[in-house]
Amino acid sequence: MREGRVVRGIAAGFVALAAASAMPAAAWKLSPSGTEQERKVSALTAGRWERAVNSLAARGIDRFTESVHEEITQKIYGCEGDREACASGDMLYASPYVIAGVRWNDDPPFRLDIGEGTQTDCKTSETIRVTTQPLCWVQLFQDAERRARSGRPLAAAGGASLLARSHFGDLQFLHAMAGRDGETAYETRRRLMMWAEFTWRTSLGEYRLDRQLREVPIGGMAGFFGHSEWRVQDLFTLGNPPLRRYVHEVAFGSLLHAVEDSFAKGHVEREEGVAGATCAHTARLPMPGRVREFHSYVGQDSDRHGRYDTAAALKAHLLAERPNVVDVGRALRELNDARTPWEQARAYLECIFALADPQRPASAGADFRDR
Repeated sequence: MREGRVVRGIAAGFVALAAASAMPAAAWKLSPSGTEQERKVSALTAGRWERAVNSLAARGIDRFTESVHEEITQKIYGCEGDREACASGDMLYASPYVIAGVRWNDDPPFRLDIGEGTQTDCKTSETIRVTTQPLCWVQLFQDAERRARSGRPLAAAGGASLLARSHFGDLQFLHAMAGRDGETAYETRRRLMMWAEFTWRTSLGEYRLDRQLREVPIGGMAGFFGHSEWRVQDLFTLGNPPLRRYVHEVAFGSLLHAVEDSFAKGHVEREEGVAGATCAHTARLPMPGRVREFHSYVGQDSDRHGRYDTAAALKAHLLAERPNVVDVGRALRELNDARTPWEQARAYLECIFALADPQRPASAGADFRDR
């Protein structure tokens, strides 16, 4: 019996290795190993052989990812060192709760209903995240990609999971991407601004843990999150009680993730920014280049997409562009630290996502199309 489980654990590692090579919309790659707190929570729920399986599977994923989101966020919060110094989620320039929020967009917690996932290694009684059920996560990820490639919509109305929807479906705006080819830049920006308002107001404490998402008075929220009894607590901290006191930081981290992704070329094509330019109706905050096009993922080649998600791509971006993702993130952080009301903060978010052509349809992008 034990030998069989060992073999299964080794197989899990290879499954994860194969899947990780095709991981998509984690623009600016993000390590799946989690923060120290996340790793400890995961370890408490796994038995000896399950830990072996989890370790192999996570190691397979780690081989193909880098802690680029963590590096950007630590720099936004003041880390001035090189990548070696700033790339850890445990550096504490940014709090572990902000880092948890930055990670949330790529790895939102969810559970399957009884009867779902019967052909997988998933446990329906436990929360699914890459740190808690990595083999299950990989299997569901691969299934979602197959369904998306076949043209099947992945949305709340069809019962798709947060994982499927955020990477391949209607929640791709969490990564500053369009949900489908042909979606106008105006529509993608509208969804991004909806999420920006929700996360900003949550970060200010306006929406408490028990607030039902279908009752959030922001246009569009009910369409994406109103098909269940989910509360703010369920969305951001399912299965992770230690995060709940800090949900305001988790929410802001999620917003940072979407903003960071908007500077990754596989997600967004931007005009080159003008040095020294500032946003109108703000206190001279840095103005990035306007958005030419929000890309959509399903028609992209994952390898081409991934080339611009690496630490090397980030280094080139930081050297070549002003303002860059860190400059913009720092300005946004300062507004949030000052507890700037949404009505005032909105002007800067609208500037970050300013459009060159609101009617420009989304596509895979000429440099990323799967040929």
